[in-house]
Amino acid sequence: MKKGIIIVPFMTGFGGTETVIKNLFKARLMSEQAFELKVYSIGGSFDYSWAENVKIDIKWISKRRFLRDLYALTIMPLNIFNYLRKENPDFVISTNPVIWYLAKKSLKLLKRKTPVIAWYHYSIDQKPIKHIFLNSADYYLAISSGIKEQLKKRGISSNRIFLIFNPITTNLRLINRPQSTPHFLYIGRVMLDGQKNLRELLNALSGVKGELKLDIYGNTSQATPVKEYARKLGVDKNIIWHGFVKKPWSVINRATALILTSKYEGLPMVLCEAISHGVYCISADISTGPEDIINNYNGELYPSGNSKKLTKIIQKIIDNKKMPTPLMIQKTSKKFMPEVYLLNFNKAVEKIMKVGS
Repeated sequence: MKKGIIIVPFMTGFGGTETVIKNLFKARLMSEQAFELKVYSIGGSFDYSWAENVKIDIKWISKRRFLRDLYALTIMPLNIFNYLRKENPDFVISTNPVIWYLAKKSLKLLKRKTPVIAWYHYSIDQKPIKHIFLNSADYYLAISSGIKEQLKKRGISSNRIFLIFNPITTNLRLINRPQSTPHFLYIGRVMLDGQKNLRELLNALSGVKGELKLDIYGNTSQATPVKEYARKLGVDKNIIWHGFVKKPWSVINRATALILTSKYEGLPMVLCEAISHGVYCISADISTGPEDIINNYNGELYPSGNSKKLTKIIQKIIDNKKMPTPLMIQKTSKKFMPEVYLLNFNKAVEKIMKVGS
């Protein structure tokens, strides 16, 4: 049986990439597979719960970032060479540009035509990849249509790119809308500015008339500026702070809509999870992600940076705008289900294996 290796750098254990890998291997348990797959972690993690059902080799380095960076600059190239020589995989996937570059170099030195597949989980516009690294891969797995377009703009031909999205784990429990006060949701890191851009959400809320609540779930270590700005705008009385909750969808029992004001994402999984529970979504129309998820049957997009437009959308909902039913919204989440994702992933790998490097 053919075998593949996914090589990843150090990951904390709590991020989105870890969740995607966990969901991929969980889906693989449900059916017979045409090829073997395992992970090689260079650096390990602080938490390994994501690797529970994952076949994995771990090269632990250090808790200290300085030492991990030093290892990457000095020893990692030889480590990758030796690992690939020993394992002799039929294909290599990596989420990290430097690693997939070193993997390709190693395989050339080993005189092997093993295809190297880049699996980048970020917007390339926001987290650019050096040309030498980007072009070293043979094929590319894109997690959103936006990332596929970014790759094409950088000269990667479309026949080398496979759009596979990302899988979610959900129990498909429908979350009903409250009958009285509308409850809007925000789930994610609590940051006033930067990627998550909660300033935009607070600005929008300050212009809304009527009763509402905003439930915020997320790490509050950077929340002080957010709370101060909310007080300044006079919207703090509308906010319920829940802090970090490991499985927020298991405790949320009511929701009118989820709001995402991010300046950039790869594929915002929180939107995929929300629609799987029948929750209406409002999202900034950023270059990668939301357009693959949001449509007329499950939510609405607004121009990123336009808080007045967001205010109008929220106001219409408060004024009893007719919305799709939770069941109708849930039906739009099908393409993010693990079994559909696994089919896309397997098709991509099998086609790559057939064509070769």
